[in-house]
Amino acid sequence: MTQRNDGGKAFACGKTGCSDVAIIRQGHQWLCAKHYRFGQMRTRAKRDGKAVPSHEELHGMPGSDLECPDCGTRMNWRAKDGRSTVASLQHYRDGSMAIVCLSCNTRHAFMPGDEYRGMPKDQKLCPKCRQIKPLTDFGTDRGRTGPMKVKSWCKQCASRSHTEWQRSNREHYNAKQREGRHARRDVTA
Repeated sequence: MTQRNDGGKAFACGKTGCSDVAIIRQGHQWLCAKHYRFGQMRTRAKRDGKAVPSHEELHGMPGSDLECPDCGTRMNWRAKDGRSTVASLQHYRDGSMAIVCLSCNTRHAFMPGDEYRGMPKDQKLCPKCRQIKPLTDFGTDRGRTGPMKVKSWCKQCASRSHTEWQRSNREHYNAKQREGRHARRDVTA
């Protein structure tokens, strides 16, 4: 018999008919990662006032085979295995539901209707100007992980916003520029 993460002996998931190894304790029962995530999805849907699917419905949904039906990415059940690819319950605006990756779930929130499903992978919506543009029009965000490592705003909107900030904060901007010049002179001297 194998061991759980907490050092105890491994046993089957507490859900009827599941033979996966239980790794997470929820209340009085031990669950496998999939059934634990199902519980999280159902709780979130209830809290948001949306339709709450049963475990049987979740098992039969598109994406429950861990391939995102919207982008084709391989998903996982736990955020510690990759946050942007964790399986999430998506309520589409046409009333249907599916299990999609968190990246697609987030993209859906910013798009009107269900447009993002038909959008090519090499395009993205800029939330500032509300236009769909190619990914080459967005700068790289080094702080992000996952498939969408680009900035939220397109380069034109980001540049325009930065220029406006410089104009409205001229004294602060000039002081920072002077500090930078003095620091560079001190290093080269």
